[in-house]
Amino acid sequence: MSDLVDKFVANAERNGLIVHRGAVPEIPDAGVSTAIYGLADPGSVIFAASPDEPRARSLLPDIHIAVLDEARVLPDLPALVTELGNDLPSSLAIVSGPSRSADIEQVLVLGVHGPREQHVALVSSLGATCVR
Repeated sequence: MSDLVDKFVANAERNGLIVHRGAVPEIPDAGVSTAIYGLADPGSVIFAASPDEPRARSLLPDIHIAVLDEARVLPDLPALVTELGNDLPSSLAIVSGPSRSADIEQVLVLGVHGPREQHVALVSSLGATCVR
């Protein structure tokens, strides 16, 4: 595994993402979608909304699994901007872990604005991966 992927895994886990290597885990009732890129720094996954990848798939389930081809891990946000160029989707989401809020009585709650549990399945090729 490359240093870039190792850095992605370390930072993603630090952010609260649960990383699986090699296969998509079978988790009942989890939403599954394909990330277009991963960013090693800060350890985030990138989603682009499209008819095949609606935003609701990654935002509404209590548990979400992002499938990411390890060959699509970029170093950082400037590299993503360079990679996308002028070909920007209508919606781009950068997910760095489960949402968190302590607004009410300063009690930390996960999943306030999205899934409370975020998984990343790092695969070597998306050719055989199907989205549920």
